[in-house]
Formats: sequence, C-alpha cells, structure tokens
Amino acid sequence: MSNRQTPVVFTGRAGEYFGIWIVNLLLSIVTLGIYSAWAKVRRNKYFYHNTLIDGVGFDYHASPIAILKGRIIAVVLFVLYQVFAGFSPIAAVVLLIAFLLALPWIVVRGLTFNARNSSHRGLRFDFDGSYLQAALAFIVYPLLVVITLGLALPFVAQRVNQFAFNHHKFGLSRFQMQALVKDFYMVYLKLIGVILAISLAIYFGISSLASSNKHETVSINQQQTLETHTATADIGFIKVANTAEMPIEEYTNEAYLAEEQSTADYLKDLSPEDRAEFEAQMKQYEAQIQEAESKAGESVKKENPIEKMFGPYAAMLGPMIYAIFFGLALFYMAMIFLITAYIKSRITNIIWNSTSLEHISFSSNQRMRDLAWLYFSNTIILFLTLGLATPWAQIRMARYRAERLALTGETDWDKFVGEKKEMSRAMGEEIAEMFDVDLSFG
Repeated sequence: MSNRQTPVVFTGRAGEYFGIWIVNLLLSIVTLGIYSAWAKVRRNKYFYHNTLIDGVGFDYHASPIAILKGRIIAVVLFVLYQVFAGFSPIAAVVLLIAFLLALPWIVVRGLTFNARNSSHRGLRFDFDGSYLQAALAFIVYPLLVVITLGLALPFVAQRVNQFAFNHHKFGLSRFQMQALVKDFYMVYLKLIGVILAISLAIYFGISSLASSNKHETVSINQQQTLETHTATADIGFIKVANTAEMPIEEYTNEAYLAEEQSTADYLKDLSPEDRAEFEAQMKQYEAQIQEAESKAGESVKKENPIEKMFGPYAAMLGPMIYAIFFGLALFYMAMIFLITAYIKSRITNIIWNSTSLEHISFSSNQRMRDLAWLYFSNTIILFLTLGLATPWAQIRMARYRAERLALTGETDWDKFVGEKKEMSRAMGEEIAEMFDVDLSFG
C-alpha cells in the first residue's frame, strides 16, 4: 500500500456562511420551524461542498420535504406522549417503553438516510445496519454501563462506533474499523489516572493549609493562656514565679505545679482575715474566667465559616470573594473542556487511524489542547456575542477537523468510481422510494 498522504481540506468562510445561517434562523422563526427542513439542506450542502479531497467536494442530495415529514412525525409523537401522559402515568410509561424499542429502528433509519443522500464524485454512500444490531449497540450494551457502574463504558463506546463505521459503505466498498476494546480502555484509564492525581493534589493541598491554620490557631490560644496565667500571678496574694520567658510546655507542667505548691505553702501563714480576703479574690477571679470562657464560646458559635476555613487569611478574602468564585467557575469550565477534548481527540484518532476503505486508510492527529482551546474560546465568544458568532464557531470546528484528517494510499478515484458506480446505481434507485423520510436527530 502506498504511503501517499491526501489531506482533507475545508474552504468554508465564516462571513460567507453567516449569510446562510442568519437567513435560515430568521425564516425558521417566522415559519414556526417549518423552514428548518430547508435550512438543514442548505447548511449541509454548504459544509459538504466546502469539504474537499483532491480538490473535489462532497454533495448532499436530501429533499427538504423528506426531512419535514420526519420532523412532523416527531412532533406528532411528542404531542401524543404529552396528551396520554396527562391522562395516565401508565400510558406514559408504555409510550416510553415503545420509544425505547423503536430507538434502534430510528437510529438505523437516520444513518441510512444521511448516508444515501451523501456522495463524492457522483458515488453515493450507504448504510446497511440492521435493527437487531442497533438494538444490541444502543439498548443492550448501554445496560452494561449501569450494571457495572460505568466500568463497561469503554467497551460500549467501541461497540457503538464499530457498528456505525463497519456498516457504512462507499458504493459497494465497505469501511472497516479495526480499533480494539483495549484501545478505548487505555483512553479512559489514563483520564481516570490524571483526574485522581489532580484530586489528590488538591486534597493534600487543602489539608496542608487547614493543618497549618489549625497549628497557628492552637499556638495563639496557648500564648493567650500563658499571658492570662502570668497576669493572674500579679493579683492580690498570689505569688508565683515569673513565667513570661518560659516555654509553653514547661510552664504548663513544672511551673504550674510549682505555682500550686507555692500558693499552698503561702496559705499556711495567713491569718483568718487574710485567708478570707484571699478566697474572696479567688472567687472573683474564677467568675471573671467563667465569663471570659462564656464569651469565647459564643464567639466560636458565631464564627464565620470563611474565617474557620482560611484562618488568619480570611480578612484578605473580603474584596476578592467574587473574583475567587469567578475563578472557580472558569476552572470548572476549563476542566470540563479539557476532559471533553481529551476523550474526543483520543477516540477520534483511534477510530480513524484504525479505519480503512479497501486500499485506502485514514490518518487523524487531533490534539487535546487544540480542541480544548476551540471549545473554550468558542464558548466565550458565543457568550459575548449572544450567539451571533455561531457561524464563526462552526466554521472553526469544521476547518480543524478537516485539516487534522488525511487519506493514506493511492486515491485513484476514476478507477474506483468506474468499478463501483454502475453496480451501485441500480441499488440506489431501487431503495430511493423506501427511505424518503428523515428520522435522524440532526
């Protein structure tokens, strides 16, 4: 097999597509959604025509009427569900079960419709997946995800993509995806490892900060206790050693016992009047201590949760609180984009790099950082422009996907089409009337 690389090129421009997009949007609103079928055809034609291989674009042949029929069916079924659900919960459950059973058929019809209405160099694509195969991929396998608490997710992702790719054909030539289940598991295991590492780093960082604040608070409390004992030593008849320069540990043990012994010895030499005065002062002192402890208890109960979490640094958070929450929101959004970009880029590369079409193979080299930046910047621009930058965002994504995909091998299209076109033409005409309703979701 030749190693010749044929890049996929996208030539669409945001300014050019904006005219199509805004007209589609306004007419769909004015016609209460009826024009959306024609809007889909115009949109797909633009992106197909501007996706080129060897200088030749794709084409989209769907009829807007066929798409409109499918959407009318979807609206009617939705209204019926709402009506029956209002009368009886049992009817709603029955309709949901019916929809679940019909889901594989809907998926097959949608994939078939889109494939058979797409072409390159006059040769149509096709899809020949069956209902039972779709039911296995979209009903049975997803149940494994629930049963295994998510452990079967990579397996299901591999099976669903294998079903979609291996049943697509270009003329009579079938696509073959050879990606293994272990390849999908490696993607998800690496992701889980990175998430665990980040989570542990954040956890230990917060624990270290909390521990530091706790030790600092304990140190402050011990210093305050020491100062209280020192001040008490100078009241009335209490005569104790100077503990101002003692370490806390030493004071709280030997010095405290020495203080108790010195006080007991001193009381032996007091007259009854002096002893009574001493006891009165001690009661007054104990009352003051109890009052101080009571106030301290109340202050702890009223302690601000932010002060409890950040300790002496809490005062610095006042003017920065909104900036902190905004930063956390950006961090959360960035993590979502990074995870999505990682899975999307890795899975896309695995699928295309293991897919072939007869003597032609494919090469995909999407990168996580590129996709994450596209997701993030597109979201910010869409938010700032209230959605008016949608065409620009869509063109950026289409251009990136195209420029990261290439065909490997000799693309002798004249020979390829000459061998397959005549055989597939009769088959295409024969089934054209059977599949004239678009039941796809897009």
